[in-house]
Amino acid sequence: MKSQGYGMVMTSTQVDETAQHFYRKLGYKDCGGFVIDIPAYAQPMEMFFIKSVLSDS
Repeated sequence: MKSQGYGMVMTSTQVDETAQHFYRKLGYKDCGGFVIDIPAYAQPMEMFFIKSVLSDS
């Protein structure tokens, strides 16, 4: 992403998945989430993570 000129990356995972711990270990920071609680579509909360890819951050 950095080589393509991006300064930040964003990813997401559900709160019931262990990937959130992996992303935090890589330096990603929590930045929000959302919940879908309509019965036919209900699922665990989706968490968003961001990380700077700039060399001075």
